[in-house]
Formats: sequence, structure tokens, C-alpha cells
Amino acid sequence: MSTIFDEVVVRINAADETIRVEEHLDGGVSVKEILPADFLKILTNSAMENHCIDTGFLPEGCLSVKIYDKKKQVVLWNSALHADVTYFNTLYERFPLPRMVFAFGIDPDGKTSSYRLAVVADEKPTPKTVMYEYPFSNVYSHTGICIGAANSMPLHKSLRSLAALPNHILGLPNNDHNFSRANNRLNLGYRDLMEHLKDKPPAYYYERVLVPRSFTLQDFIDNKIR
Repeated sequence: MSTIFDEVVVRINAADETIRVEEHLDGGVSVKEILPADFLKILTNSAMENHCIDTGFLPEGCLSVKIYDKKKQVVLWNSALHADVTYFNTLYERFPLPRMVFAFGIDPDGKTSSYRLAVVADEKPTPKTVMYEYPFSNVYSHTGICIGAANSMPLHKSLRSLAALPNHILGLPNNDHNFSRANNRLNLGYRDLMEHLKDKPPAYYYERVLVPRSFTLQDFIDNKIR
């Protein structure tokens, strides 16, 4: 067991390059001389720290957390297959959805940024899970989401609370920005696509709607889609 001294005094004599270490304990003093190289080694070892990164509770469906200097990137698998979706002034309650993954960065102050989403196969996610075009609007081909300057985003003081962020994003008003008929196999316009899908089961996307993409879930996690 290590001894805890009342005081340790290090005296360095530059003239003769000697180092004296005085260890004070219960009124007594023990003195020893050490080589400069050994003293440097002691300082180096004491400066080494075991860095432990504690994420705390993670949100349900969390697939990946990457921790940078002052920011985290989180990837969530969205288990919800319905959401309230608005297209211009029309609200589609409990609109059916395919399986999706969301990625975003979060700063120490809880501010989120760098939002991305993509559609995944209807299966248990693995790094090789295949991906599909997002058939709606406001998402770029590189999977980045156009949130819109008028839409405010909530702060998240813990990673666990990020579970609510995908539903918040899906609930933002939609328009025709970045919509393309080529991103659905039915080749329907946005309004016709919404009307066609509103009473379909989520599995219908995989049978008739989704267009495959040439990247995997791991590519999405690593943000390698260009």
C-alpha cells in the first residue's frame, strides 16, 4: 500500500546537478537523492492520465457515437414507422414511413447541427445494411437535411434526450425543396405521392416505392456519401 506523506519537498541543485527529495511524515523527515533522468521519468508518469469518456444514458436505437474534441456525432436508428407530417398546409396524421437513420452533431452546450438522414432496409441494422433514396423533400443527395432558417431546434442537455429529435425533424413543415420524382419508383409528384401513401402500410415502401442507393449504413455513419 502506498504511503501518503504530509509533505514532499524537491530541492534541485543546478550547480552539481543533484536532486534531493525530502519526505515528511509525522514530524520525521527522510532524504534521498535521485538522478535527473529518474526524476524526469517520475514527472512524466505522474502527468499521464487515464481519460474516461462517460456518455451517460444513450437514446434508444443509438447505433454510433463518435466523440471529437468538443463535439459528439450521434447516429440513431428510428424505430417509429409513423409520424405527423405536414406538406405545405396539409397535415397528414400518423403518416406511414420507411425505416430511417438520423445523424447529427451535438455541442457541449446542447446545440445540435449537421443533420443527416437516410432510408435503410427493413431489417435489423448492420454495417452492411443497404440504403435507399429518401423519397420526400428537404434532404440533399449527400443525406444532409435542410432544416430551414425559420425552424428553431431544441437544446439537448443529455444524449438520452436526442431520442425525440427525429420526430421533431419529421414534424417540420415540408415543401418541394429538393424533391425529385426520380427518388420514388412510382414517379409521382409530391402531393400525389403523399395521397397515395397515406393509407398504405410501411412495408409498401419496400415493395413499390424505394429506389436503392449504392452505399451502406456504415458509409452513412462515417459520412462518406458524396
